Amino acid sequence: MNAPSGAPASAPLLKLDDVRVTLDNGVKRLPLIREATFQIRPGEIVCLVGESGSGKSVTARTIMGLLQQDDDIRVDGSIVFDGAEIAAGGKTSAGLRGRDIAMVFQEPLSSLDPVFTIETQLTEALRRLGPRKSKRADREQLVELLAKVGIHDGPRVLRSYPHQLSGGMCQRVMIAQALAAKPKLLIADEPTTALDVTIQAQILSLIEELRDETDMSVLLVTHDMGVAAELADRVVVMYAGRVVEDAAPAEVFTAAHHPYTSGLLSCIPPLTGEKPERLPAIEGSVPDPSNLPTGCSFHPRCPFATDECAAEVPERRRMGSGYASCFNPLNLEPAAAGAR
Repeated sequence: MNAPSGAPASAPLLKLDDVRVTLDNGVKRLPLIREATFQIRPGEIVCLVGESGSGKSVTARTIMGLLQQDDDIRVDGSIVFDGAEIAAGGKTSAGLRGRDIAMVFQEPLSSLDPVFTIETQLTEALRRLGPRKSKRADREQLVELLAKVGIHDGPRVLRSYPHQLSGGMCQRVMIAQALAAKPKLLIADEPTTALDVTIQAQILSLIEELRDETDMSVLLVTHDMGVAAELADRVVVMYAGRVVEDAAPAEVFTAAHHPYTSGLLSCIPPLTGEKPERLPAIEGSVPDPSNLPTGCSFHPRCPFATDECAAEVPERRRMGSGYASCFNPLNLEPAAAGAR
């Protein structure tokens, strides 16, 4: 993707550097995120992928400043958004939330208040822009906003309550609510969960179109590698609270360096050729934060693991177009594979 006009390619809108999130469960501190380092440039779509339990949603909520409100949660490291440090949360993060950084959650019916109409809830989002002119002006603006997300019977939808709308319609309303304040960064956490494939495709196409129109950056949290292949300008792979690979999609999908990334790709059903009798799967499951393996957390499930993998945590290092954390990376030139 080309850098937006006037924005140098080296200037990220969002930059995470060694972000760590721990939870005090009353007995000990559990590491929910152990190392999250990646960045998002203006106008860029970054897909954060991994199995359930990898730390994707925790990372997204930390960027939003939601977890920092819990006294049992501790956030270390650096999160810089548009030049401002927001890792600690507080007033700086609150001032950005809902205005410069907006989020679309997994379950729209759980996120929308069932006792208020859609108009009431969207009007609340408009207030982030400042003093309003009139109810009529607000309503006209909301109808235009709903039209942008593919809802062309805006007046009816505005009068409706969430339970009167379909799942796909509620998801569009959530996106409209997130876009009301014209954010610089949209975080979409599994925005197509529980939607049928046709509506999924429409929602994802909508996100891409809105990015192209407004030059908005997008962090798309998903477990679906197919979605990442379709939309991403960059793919960030998480496992057990760590970023294990970060690279351009062309490299991730043709020559992944981390065995976990390769394993995720092998689980995608083939669309052409002979169908396998049994779809490949990564044996085992993502470890619980209270019982993490020593060394590389993926080593108990990795076919390429060595004694070194079980003893030490691999450092993040440059590989190809991006970065990976692995002692035995795949698809590297012999000279690069031997470099440390």
